[in-house]
Amino acid sequence: MSLRARSTQLLDAWARVWDQREDPVVLAVIRVLVASVLLFDFWWIAHLGIVDVLFTPQEGGGFPDVMSRDPVPELYRWFPSSPSTAWAAYGVLVGALVCFGAGFLTPVSGLVAALVSAQLAQVLPLGDRGIDTLLRNVLVVLSFSACGRRFGVDALLFGTRREAPAWPRHLLILQLSVVYFCAGIQKTALAWTPLGDLSALFLILQDPSIAAFRFDWLSKVYPVTQLATATTMVFEWSAGLVPLVYWFRYTRTRPGRLRAWFNTHRPLRGWVLLGAALHAGIALTMSLGIFPFAMLALYPALLHPDELQRLFGRQDRAPQPRREPDTLAS
Repeated sequence: MSLRARSTQLLDAWARVWDQREDPVVLAVIRVLVASVLLFDFWWIAHLGIVDVLFTPQEGGGFPDVMSRDPVPELYRWFPSSPSTAWAAYGVLVGALVCFGAGFLTPVSGLVAALVSAQLAQVLPLGDRGIDTLLRNVLVVLSFSACGRRFGVDALLFGTRREAPAWPRHLLILQLSVVYFCAGIQKTALAWTPLGDLSALFLILQDPSIAAFRFDWLSKVYPVTQLATATTMVFEWSAGLVPLVYWFRYTRTRPGRLRAWFNTHRPLRGWVLLGAALHAGIALTMSLGIFPFAMLALYPALLHPDELQRLFGRQDRAPQPRREPDTLAS
C-alpha cells in the first residue's frame, strides 16, 4: 500500500471515530453534575463573603494582585472597577449555571458561564485553580453538544434527541486522560518515588493547610501511605493508555496479541474504580475544595450511553447496533 493510500485510510478511520452518534444521555448527566459542583462552589464563595474580594480589581478594593494583569479584563474596560460590578458578574455567572444545569438554552448559558468565569479569573489569577480551568473547558465542550436535549428544558421546548454526535464525550475522555497523565509526569519530587521512600501522601497529610483532620497516628500505618502513594502514581501514569484502550475496542476485529489482551481482560473497569476510590479518599482526608467532586463528575463520560441506562435499569429505546463497542463491560 502506498504512503498516500495509507494516509487516506488513517484519516478516514480517524474521521469515523469522531463522527459516531449516540444517545446524549451521558452528556446530560455530566451537564447536571458539573453545574451542581460549580454552583456549590460559587455559593460557598458568597457564604464566605469574599465575592468582592476575589472578583474586584485591586484599584476597586479587591485583593492585591501580585501577578501581572495585562491585558485588563474586558469586563472592567466596560464597567467600573467596583464591588457592584463584581457582584453583577457573579450574578450573571450563577444565573447562567442554573440555566445550564436545567438544560435551558444550553449552548448559550454554557458559553456565558465559561466566558464570565474566564473574565473573573483574570482579575485574580492566583485565585483561579487548575480545576476551574478544566471545568471551563468542559463547559465549552458541552455547549457544543446535545446535552440539553436530554433531562432539560431544551428537551421539553425543542424535543428530546435520542441520537447526537458522540465526539463531545470522546473529547472529555481524552481530557481526563491528559489531566491525569500530566499530573503524574509533573510529580517529580523524590517523595513520590521509592528513592524518597514513597512518603508523599504521608507528608501531605501532615500539612494542616491540606489535611482535613489531624493524622498524627499515620506513622503507625506508614506502609499503607506508601502503598497509596505508589497506587496514585501507577493510576496517573496509566491514564496515558486510556485512549489506546478505546482504540483497541473500536478495532477489536483486528489481529494483535496486545489488542486481544486488553479486550479480554478489560483493565479499564479496574482503572475507573481505582480512580473513584482515590478521589473518595481525597474528599475524606484533604481540604481541596471541589477538586475530587469535579473530577468524579466527569467519570460518566467513560460509560457508553447504553451501559449507563442499563446501570440504572432503564432502556428507553430498543437496542440499536452501534459502531463503537466502547462500554466498560464490552
